[in-house]
Amino acid sequence: MSAPAIGRDQVDQLAEAGHLAPAARDHALMLAGVTPVGAQWQRFLSRLFLLLGVTFLAAAVGYFIAYNWDVMGRFAKIGLLEAGLVIAAAVSWRAEADRLMARAALLAGVLLTGPLLAFVGQTYQTGADTYELFLGWAMLALPWVLAANWRPVWCLWLLLVNVAIALYFGEAWRPMIGSFFAPPSAAVHLAANAAFLLVFEAWAGARVGGGGRSVERFALALSLAAACFLYLIFVFDGRERAWWQPLVALMTFAAAWFAYRRWRIDVAALALWSFGGIIAIVATVAKIMSAGHLETAAFLLTGITTIGLSALAAGWLRKVHREAEAA
Repeated sequence: MSAPAIGRDQVDQLAEAGHLAPAARDHALMLAGVTPVGAQWQRFLSRLFLLLGVTFLAAAVGYFIAYNWDVMGRFAKIGLLEAGLVIAAAVSWRAEADRLMARAALLAGVLLTGPLLAFVGQTYQTGADTYELFLGWAMLALPWVLAANWRPVWCLWLLLVNVAIALYFGEAWRPMIGSFFAPPSAAVHLAANAAFLLVFEAWAGARVGGGGRSVERFALALSLAAACFLYLIFVFDGRERAWWQPLVALMTFAAAWFAYRRWRIDVAALALWSFGGIIAIVATVAKIMSAGHLETAAFLLTGITTIGLSALAAGWLRKVHREAEAA
């Protein structure tokens, strides 16, 4: 049987017992892999700056065209954007040995697709709504995303899908009424993100590079946010209240707890779950107090509830973290 892994808690216990000096504690944390070493920081910063550089470069192309809109011809504008896409594809193909550089080039291709669609819509006045721009952006960028096979690009694609959904319900579904936060919008957000998360966990997660679980946690955060919003509508908005809203929210939180507490322990996902639960409970307390015309006391009680639940969640998450390290 292999020896259990040493984590931060074990090192802290030895330090508190006086078995480790402060300098020895720092060295022990580094040996245990808790504290990053210099090479790990260098790798992280190089990837971060590459990611930011590609993003800013793609944004600069769009802003350059927008700033010089009146002095550039339409062929110069579209030529610059299409040249950027061609260069991104060429760099990705030539840098196949450097997988990170190839993925960064494909990220640039995803980012440049949006300004190209915006240019076409602005120049030729297609009459498309804003949500159609983001929907077309997500659809046309999907081949680039699949080719990149990289978690940051998938996060960007999922963000585009959610923006398209929000704009549809805010502008096209009920044009005369602001519907960004209508229950159908939250339900569609929840269904789309939950379906994406289910597919990613069951099939795509092990096949997508980039390390970590950023896409899964991002999709979970969006799903829990939509579920929380459904519950908040039920609590505070009598006009849009329906019986299915708290039921769907409860089922979402129950499924998330089972998935990341029983099926696969993920402390970060459980932290998101705890945060959403605290919001729902505090909102319920505030509604009960306001219904009893105790608005002044509601501020004090909701503050105490938030602090108490946050402390309980922190203690529970530490316990789960120890279980995960011991497993």
